[in-house]
Amino acid sequence: MLEKLKLRKILKKLAIQGNRLEWIKKKRKNLPEQVEKKLDENIKKISEIFEEKERAKTDIENFSAEKYPKITFEYVKKAFGETNYNMEHYFKKYKQNALWELFDELWLVVLVALILKFFVIGSFRVPTGSMVDTIEIGDNLFVSMFYYGLTLPFAESQFVEFADPKRGDIITFTEPGPDKKALVKRVIGVPGDTIYITGKNIYVNNRKLEREETGKVGYYSSRGRIEETTQYEETDENGNKYKVIYNDSFTDDIREQINTRCPYCNRSFVVPERNYFVMGDNRDDSLDSRYWGFVPRGNVQGKPLFVWFSVQFGNSVFDVKELRLNRIGHFFK
Repeated sequence: MLEKLKLRKILKKLAIQGNRLEWIKKKRKNLPEQVEKKLDENIKKISEIFEEKERAKTDIENFSAEKYPKITFEYVKKAFGETNYNMEHYFKKYKQNALWELFDELWLVVLVALILKFFVIGSFRVPTGSMVDTIEIGDNLFVSMFYYGLTLPFAESQFVEFADPKRGDIITFTEPGPDKKALVKRVIGVPGDTIYITGKNIYVNNRKLEREETGKVGYYSSRGRIEETTQYEETDENGNKYKVIYNDSFTDDIREQINTRCPYCNRSFVVPERNYFVMGDNRDDSLDSRYWGFVPRGNVQGKPLFVWFSVQFGNSVFDVKELRLNRIGHFFK
């Protein structure tokens, strides 16, 4: 009984050694002739031992050490000792290095993931309410990073440009200010457009953006308050329709006071070449082109495709204000 336990234990160790030798045979190329010969001999011997072990399983009644000599304790022990010796003196420098081999197996996966992230599909989490209720606070967006061009990892501008953003497009971009934050807004004006903003009214090329009231929207703001707003469907001069909201608590006087701090309000201006004028759909809670100016073409990053997850936190990740599973799969036009 004791010898059977010892045999079982050493067979397990031999199986591990066999896997290591098979790995060397498969992964290491151009081995020295002497090393390759010993490697093949050891692999063959281990293989014969386990083949004989399988045959003996089905021949229990006729089992004997004479009939199955390669699975006796002495034979297996000798094979294991020989393999250990060769591993130490001939195969050691070729055996698997866990850290290096992990990199060897995963580098392609990591490279593909980085290419997807920076050039194909990026992920963008929205922390503020400037685009409510088109985009909710806490929405996680998949963004097409090649729709308008290509941007090198960690760069602030695109090095290859494809299509240009159009009026009505929702875009992600690098803020033109010193903070260089990633933002998401809607394009209101493209190069050459003449824009005039006064109060709630927006004129593009001397044509007022028409709005039709569609109802009321309440949302939990990033400042921790419930905001009540009126929603409108706005139509631009290209016929694009999208929803915007205005805060019900803002009177005309309050809005006028805000406009005095808005460099691009109550005056007419032209969008420069290779620049865009953007605004948030939540018009009374959006820090956008009205306050910090135009978005250079090179700062455009991508186009949001759809929401892949949505949750709004309170003061910590353990304070979940709202989990919006119904937002998953919401596509943007």
